[in-house]
Amino acid sequence: MIRPLTDAELAEAAALAAAAFREDAGFAHILPDDALRRWRLPSILEGMLRVDRACGGIVTGAFDDGALVGVASVLPPQAAEADLAHWTRELPRLGWLAFSPATLLRAMGIRRAIESVRPKTLDYLNLLAVHPATQGRGVGAALLNAAPKALYLETFEEKNAEWYQKRGFRLGSEVRSPVRPAFWTLRRG
Repeated sequence: MIRPLTDAELAEAAALAAAAFREDAGFAHILPDDALRRWRLPSILEGMLRVDRACGGIVTGAFDDGALVGVASVLPPQAAEADLAHWTRELPRLGWLAFSPATLLRAMGIRRAIESVRPKTLDYLNLLAVHPATQGRGVGAALLNAAPKALYLETFEEKNAEWYQKRGFRLGSEVRSPVRPAFWTLRRG
């Protein structure tokens, strides 16, 4: 079953996404130390999901026998731009970033690079994550099928770009930089 997540379910969704993205090149760039990434990535992802929702995004979960096994966050074209006020509300979760300015700068650099190429006229798949224990069972495809047809996304993993292409997405471009990992843009519809 796929349905919108409640506020109370966002922490669980963030923990699931953190497990799925633990080896992701983008998040590994933001938090290079694996132990720190395991500890802090859930708070970053929960903050991101909450900001997405506050901006008008739709955060959905995929459930199997009542257990959350996947999560997606889609921002419609008319969604508000996340601003300082949105992120300030997440200080209880993300206040630790004040003591880790390098992490904050790396995260801001990646976000700025993504936003510089993202078309604002398409629905934007900001996050799609499936718990590692349930990957390969069609959960990600089901979440994609529940999303709008015309959709844009980016990924820091080439194997994920190939996965999306098998599901009807066209590869846009590879965005490279000497200061952060490359990412690929994709769209469908």
